[in-house]
Amino acid sequence: MNLTCANKECKAELKYLRGGRLFLMERSLQAFPTPVNRMAPGTSRPMAVSKPVALRRYFWLCESCSKEYVIRSWTEQGVELAPRYPRKPIQSIPHSRELMMPGLVG
Repeated sequence: MNLTCANKECKAELKYLRGGRLFLMERSLQAFPTPVNRMAPGTSRPMAVSKPVALRRYFWLCESCSKEYVIRSWTEQGVELAPRYPRKPIQSIPHSRELMMPGLVG
């Protein structure tokens, strides 16, 4: 089994676990009717009950992609990446006359 980076734009292949990050993701599927041990009232057939099915799968981000991204979710379309460190807006520093005077420190 060849495991490649979960980032679609990256083509790195997993060769050693020491590089990158491994993510265990879970996704719920539709509930499928499954027979249970109880009998349906008035019949001799087992009663079908809908139980949710959960799929689990490992995804890997290579070392360079794992510095930039994390895996946010796993959907039918694939994995959704999110920035590892959300960018914060830069706050402007008020311009005061003291900060603009040459030779002043601190």
